Amino acid sequence: MINDRFAQLIARKLSGEASGEELQELEALLKEDVQSQYFLEVFSDYWTIHPKTASDDVQEEIHFQQILTIAEKGNGEPAEDLNLTEKPARVFTLKRWIVAAVILGLIVSSYFLVQSLNHPAKNNLALNEVTAKPGAKIYLLLPDGSKVWLNSESKLEYKNNFKDTVREVTLEGEAFFDVVKNKKRPFIVHTSDIDVRVLGTAFNVKSYPRESLIEATLIRGLIEVTNKKDPASPKIILHPHEKLVFNKEQGSFENPESKQNPELALHKPFSITPLPKNVADTALVETSWIYNKLLFDGESLRENAAKMERWYNVKIHFRDDKVGNTPIRYPLSNETIEEALKALQYIEPFHYKINDSEIEIWKK
Repeated sequence: MINDRFAQLIARKLSGEASGEELQELEALLKEDVQSQYFLEVFSDYWTIHPKTASDDVQEEIHFQQILTIAEKGNGEPAEDLNLTEKPARVFTLKRWIVAAVILGLIVSSYFLVQSLNHPAKNNLALNEVTAKPGAKIYLLLPDGSKVWLNSESKLEYKNNFKDTVREVTLEGEAFFDVVKNKKRPFIVHTSDIDVRVLGTAFNVKSYPRESLIEATLIRGLIEVTNKKDPASPKIILHPHEKLVFNKEQGSFENPESKQNPELALHKPFSITPLPKNVADTALVETSWIYNKLLFDGESLRENAAKMERWYNVKIHFRDDKVGNTPIRYPLSNETIEEALKALQYIEPFHYKINDSEIEIWKK
C-alpha cells in the first residue's frame, strides 16, 4: 500500500541519501505491493527527464515545480519549461519532508488516470486489474519490469504469481508492450480471439470488443501469434515493422489486400503487412498514440470517429453516410475536440453541433 513511509523512502532514493537498510526496506515494500513499482517508475522517469540544473535552493524549487506540473497534467505530456532565471518571491529550503510531500502529490495525481485498480489479495491467483477510462492513457510497470502503455477505454489483467510463472496478461482494448527478456518465462498477451507470445520485444496490440478487427504490430524482436478459434492452424511469426490483422467475424487472419482483390483471400488466407522502416514510431499510425498523437491515414471519417470518441471521451453521430464515408488523412495532437472538428472541415466541409459530450455531424 502507498503510504508516507513509502514516499519517504522513494524521496531518499531519488536524492541519493538512502542508506543500505532503507534501500532493503524499499525493496521489501515493492515486493509486497506490485502497483507501488509503477509509481516508483513514474517518479524516477520524471526525475530523470527533468533533472536539476543547479544545486542551490532556487533551482531545486524549480525542479520540483517542473515535476509537479507534469503530474498535474496527468497524461504524460512534457511540461512547459519554467523560467530558470526568474527567482520566486519566496524561496523555501527543500528538506526531505518536502520531497516526500511532492512524491505523495504525484501519487494522488497519478491515481486519477486509473478508473479501477484492484489491490490483490495474498492469493497467487488473485487478479490485478488496471483500466484506462475514455479520454485517458496509463503507463504501467509490471512486476517483472516490463512496461505497458494502456490506451483509452482499455483494460489489462494479470495474476499475483505473474513474476514467478509464465508471464500472462489479458488485454481488452489497446496497449503497447516493452517486455523484459526472460527465456525461461515467456510473456503471453491474451485477447478475445488471438494470443501473442513473446520472450523480449516491443509491440502494439489493439483488440477492442466493439471492433471486428484485432491488430498486432511488432516494433522490435519477434512475436508468435496464435488463432484461439483454430489452435491447430499454423502459428504466425511477426518480424520487426510488420503488422498482422485478425478478422473476428471470419475467425481468420485477414489479408489487407483482399479488400481490393477478393480472389486473393481465397488462395492466401492471411498475410503480413510491412510497415515503413524509415518512419519513426511517433509517425506510425499504430504507435503514435503513445506519444499523444492521433493520426488519420486514409480511413473514413466514420472509422476515425471511433478513435476520436475514445481520445476525447465523446459520442459522435452522423446524420448522413456521405460525410461519414469521406477518407481522412490528418494528424491530431493537442487540439481540443472543437479545434479538431474545425481542422477536419477543411478536408471535407460539414456542419457539426456539440452538446456536452454528444456531437452531431452532417453534410454542409
